[in-house]
Amino acid sequence: MKWFEAFRQKQIPCEKDAPQEKRASDAITPVKFSAGETSERLALLTPRERDLFHLLLEGYTLKESAKQLNVKYSTANTHMTGIYKKLNVSSRAELIIKYHDISPKNNY
Repeated sequence: MKWFEAFRQKQIPCEKDAPQEKRASDAITPVKFSAGETSERLALLTPRERDLFHLLLEGYTLKESAKQLNVKYSTANTHMTGIYKKLNVSSRAELIIKYHDISPKNNY
């Protein structure tokens, strides 16, 4: 118990306290694309990927999205992988940050 208290008071040095270099992947910075570049990237999506893209932006989980699209979870996951590659994102958070202003009614 004493060790735990000492740790809480930071009397015992640990790796967590050591200075660390910041990596580019540590933080997601919103990148604004020009309207033309956004349209070009979104035009790469297949119609099914586009449907899934909009569901993900609306906040549906992948499981809920698969149910909405009447496809298996694995198929939705394959579409999501394609979306991430084509839009050059690595997470749903990044997808939402970069494309949150896209609505399903926009034509691209």
